[in-house]
Amino acid sequence: MNSFLFLLGGGAVAGLVSGLLGIGGAVILIPYILYVVPVFLSLRFSPFEATQISMFQVFFAAVAGYITHRPQLLLPVRTLMFWGGSALLGSAIGGSLSRLLPGNQILILYLAEILLALYLLHRSPRPSEQTQERLSRRRRVWAPILMCGIGLVSGILGIGGGFLYYPVMTGLLGYSTRVAVGSSLGIMIPMAFAGMVAKILPAGIFPNGALPVAIGALAGSIAGARLHPRLGPDKIRWGQTLLLSATFLRILGALL
Repeated sequence: MNSFLFLLGGGAVAGLVSGLLGIGGAVILIPYILYVVPVFLSLRFSPFEATQISMFQVFFAAVAGYITHRPQLLLPVRTLMFWGGSALLGSAIGGSLSRLLPGNQILILYLAEILLALYLLHRSPRPSEQTQERLSRRRRVWAPILMCGIGLVSGILGIGGGFLYYPVMTGLLGYSTRVAVGSSLGIMIPMAFAGMVAKILPAGIFPNGALPVAIGALAGSIAGARLHPRLGPDKIRWGQTLLLSATFLRILGALL
């Protein structure tokens, strides 16, 4: 089987989910590269190479998905870039702290982040929390702190953490599903770009397989963003729940 087309398909599937649900897509692409590709192709990728390639997928899917979602968004670009910069700052701090934590503790932190995302996805805010005054204060004061916190944990874990932006925006900041999905992709762009550059610098070259994955991610994310309006909030929420639950079980199995 042609390796270019196989990797193109993997990038397209991950990109489709990114544009559809507002997540990075690495949660799909990394297992695909590590466990599915070797079954059908003679290619073998190390975990480091898989994360290198996934950062290309996340960046290009985030850019394409954000641009496609953009006409539906109410948030100004400067707000999203400020929040994305806050996440990038937290990620830089988290990357430094990650050296101090044993591997098992990092995995436990990953599980805790997934549980928090699941809680926020299915949390029903009280009416008193949804007043315009409270939401305005949260968005103005707490949003950058929350994004920095997500970046901090993501830096410790070494992943994008894109699956937490949507639950925070809907569960705590009171944004609609349509706004939250596109905005989540916009927030990921600065950190995904920095992560992509950081993955390239040690090797000095673009990782093998990055080009077809990036092309697939672009096309898939645009398709996912265009399909998104056909899904209601419940389908988006349960789609994310399914992915996060599968990831939780996989990480838990690695710990036990």
